[in-house]
Amino acid sequence: MSSTILVSTPDLRPSLLSVLDGLSQSGLLQRLITTLCLDARQMRRVSTVPVLGPRLAAAVKRRQLPPFLDGKTDTIWLGELVRVVASKSAGPLTTHRVWEWAERRFDRTVARRYAGRFNVVYGMEHASAATFAAQRAAGGACVLRQVTAHGRVLSAVLRREAERFPQFVTPYHRLLMSSQQKLDARKEREYGLSDLIVANSDYVRQTFIDNGVPAAKVVGIQTGCPPVEPVQARSGRGNTPLRFLYVGTLSLRKGFLYLLEAWRRLQPGGGAELWIAGPAELDILPELARTHGISYLGVLNKPALHDAYRQSDVLILPTLCEGLAHVVLESLSFGLPVITTEASGAGRLVAQDENGFLVPCGDAAALAAAIDAALMWRAELPAMGARSAERASNWTVSHSNAQHLRVLQSFLAGRA
Repeated sequence: MSSTILVSTPDLRPSLLSVLDGLSQSGLLQRLITTLCLDARQMRRVSTVPVLGPRLAAAVKRRQLPPFLDGKTDTIWLGELVRVVASKSAGPLTTHRVWEWAERRFDRTVARRYAGRFNVVYGMEHASAATFAAQRAAGGACVLRQVTAHGRVLSAVLRREAERFPQFVTPYHRLLMSSQQKLDARKEREYGLSDLIVANSDYVRQTFIDNGVPAAKVVGIQTGCPPVEPVQARSGRGNTPLRFLYVGTLSLRKGFLYLLEAWRRLQPGGGAELWIAGPAELDILPELARTHGISYLGVLNKPALHDAYRQSDVLILPTLCEGLAHVVLESLSFGLPVITTEASGAGRLVAQDENGFLVPCGDAAALAAAIDAALMWRAELPAMGARSAERASNWTVSHSNAQHLRVLQSFLAGRA
């Protein structure tokens, strides 16, 4: 049996691609199983389709495998294809149900085809229960990649916020809450079958320890920051109104309603403005239009989002439950001071009064006080932004990958 690793994941998010790159360079990655992706040869074939080739190639570009995964990847694409079609043509309720079906189908297929053929399976939360069970039955080891808080924490946040803001509970929220017990049971099976859980932040690790998982079984490896941007954010410079930027889904879990309440409490007037970028899960856009100082930008593509970072002075993300909010990592690389919560997973990357402000979850008064502090400390914001960029440069993707590799090598040595 091979001493290297099979990675099983329905999606290839950027943070995971960097992990895969590190595993590939070390020689540990033997096989990747994923969903709808194309290698360089397949991309060339798509681009040569008569008439539609260029448009098709542009549409699937984000699903192109990086060169280091060529020849190492198998795809199980049917479930993901159905999910993509549903997401384009159906409502959120149907899309969520199709997502659940696709994740379970992917897991069962990996369990049937690949479990037991490799010494270690490295799988993702909610897509590994059947695979881990088959792998353990064959005497193999299981490593779980965890990019969200423990399932019970998320369930508790959803229930609490639905009780606090019943007027904003949508049919989608009700579906999430009604299916949460089943989802949590699946996650609990994965937690129990795992030999090692790799959390993407210290916050996530602590949620597992708080819920009874042995500390020795969970390791926290903070996701690395993107490269520091050569053109930095405004971060308090100039004499225009101080611009706060929120990036993310307008949802209960992100704590968006507390931000809106804090802004209304503070009433900063002409000295500040709030830019909001992201999809609206809450039916709240009319209220934003009626609130002075708020501009809703909608969903931004990458270049437009980067421009928004550069034109802003402070990032604000009052999230109630994350793994590690990528928007915080991006903001640090742009040299932005950050207002956020411990639940963002930012951990040591955001320090109180050094490069930002940490507020308790679900506390609009504390959030308003942090916004007010940023207004009063405007002269300090450029230095705070510089410290954000310094922290980003001191904890990059390479740093994170190196630590991740050391952990897995130690785990494999222990198994040997």
